Amino acid sequence: MISGRLSDIAAANGIDPRLAAIIRQALARRPETLSPGRHDIDGENIFMNVMTFDTQPSHSKCYEQHRHYLDIQILLSGQERIDFGPSGAASEPGLYHEEEDYQLCQTIMPCQTMHMLPGMFAIFLPGEPHKPGCISEAAQAIHKVVIKVHRRCL
Repeated sequence: MISGRLSDIAAANGIDPRLAAIIRQALARRPETLSPGRHDIDGENIFMNVMTFDTQPSHSKCYEQHRHYLDIQILLSGQERIDFGPSGAASEPGLYHEEEDYQLCQTIMPCQTMHMLPGMFAIFLPGEPHKPGCISEAAQAIHKVVIKVHRRCL
């Protein structure tokens, strides 16, 4: 997992230049103005999901992990907590859904937590379990974009 502020992207502070370019390309489309849903950038290679939803208690959600896509999660408004762990941390993962590239699990070990504020990003590599959209301080509506990057692009 890699995290930081969008200003880190502009300053190229340790972010892979290919990832930084993808993030800049997605942000140039002004995701904060787009309707919720999928927006293609490069077909199945790179696309973004714009979403608005209410945060939920962590215990009511599952961790997700992917095999083929990186998730670049960018919070546009509100606050959220993301629980996550390193690759291989998933305990008893469920069935893998090939077409949508996800697998769910209830628990991970070890578990870490980050609190996201607007203008922050978190990059989850394939195999890294993460549980976004959790209540940080109080339940609230958040607006975010998740850029999906197929690992063949890197």
